[in-house]
Amino acid sequence: MVKFCPKCGSIMTPVRRDGKIYMKCSRCGYEVEVKEKEGRKYSVTYQVEANKRVATAVAGEAKERKLSPEEREMLSEFYEIFLEEFEKEEESEE
Repeated sequence: MVKFCPKCGSIMTPVRRDGKIYMKCSRCGYEVEVKEKEGRKYSVTYQVEANKRVATAVAGEAKERKLSPEEREMLSEFYEIFLEEFEKEEESEE
């Protein structure tokens, strides 16, 4: 339900203050308290443009992880293959 200011005719928006909801005119500042029954109909929502949003991340505490013997063997093989391929690439570039 849209309400208009009785003084200037501008649209009134809901404002929450001191636990109560008021309808306030953005042009002239006129305010009227909204009855509790009517207040359930109004809510204030804000939408932030995508280019003004800030991405945040939650950092957790790092855990010390020990590798199993199988994982160590796989990692060792991976490094050996990687180093061999890297060496081949360097030789071919020269």
